[in-house]
Amino acid sequence: MIGLLVFGLVIFTVVGFMRRSLGGGGGRGLAGLGSASGTAQAVSVQLLLAEGDEVKRDLQRVARSGDPDTNEGLARMLQEAALVLLRHPERWVYGNVERAQGAASSADSQVGAWATQARAAFTDQTTSNYQNRDVNSGFEQRGDYTFQKDVGDLYLAVTIAVAAHALGNLPPAGVTTAQEARAALSAISSVTPGDLIRAEVVWSPDKEGEFLSEDEAIQKYPELTKL
Repeated sequence: MIGLLVFGLVIFTVVGFMRRSLGGGGGRGLAGLGSASGTAQAVSVQLLLAEGDEVKRDLQRVARSGDPDTNEGLARMLQEAALVLLRHPERWVYGNVERAQGAASSADSQVGAWATQARAAFTDQTTSNYQNRDVNSGFEQRGDYTFQKDVGDLYLAVTIAVAAHALGNLPPAGVTTAQEARAALSAISSVTPGDLIRAEVVWSPDKEGEFLSEDEAIQKYPELTKL
């Protein structure tokens, strides 16, 4: 009962983090929780994109304008976040797709674990949007964050992790390819409000013009493969 109460209270969160190294950077995320009973599937799509300030702006718009206090609003935010990535396949450089299946509570926990792993590279929250039954006050964003741009910084990391009672046609397990990432994102974008259990979207850096270096990307995301 405690777990279900928490899931009901935290419908959607948007979180942002600063990079551990160099004291800069920033990121955001979207997270949601729905019904955690029955059987479910979980999928995580993690991509490193070449630059892509327009991707950041689009994800920021989703976080800022979405309504996390309804299942319909949450599913719409998830769909829009997945579509942001689907619109920019030319920027995909590295990727990883993971899957899980089982009880809904287990799928929910797996999504939480994937999101925690994505957030582990960063220390401070810069942006948040928690369900609080007031669409006008849930979104917060820090404006005091600055960074120092380094020559060679290139990558934007985005992770979308979803648990749902139905996830459409997921690609088979295996080495991640661009086609596999596209298929998984398409399945994510089609999740209905009634099927959605939990969704997390995390991206970093968040500040316009800031990106991860090649060394940082390799260190923080060693499981990704070249697309």
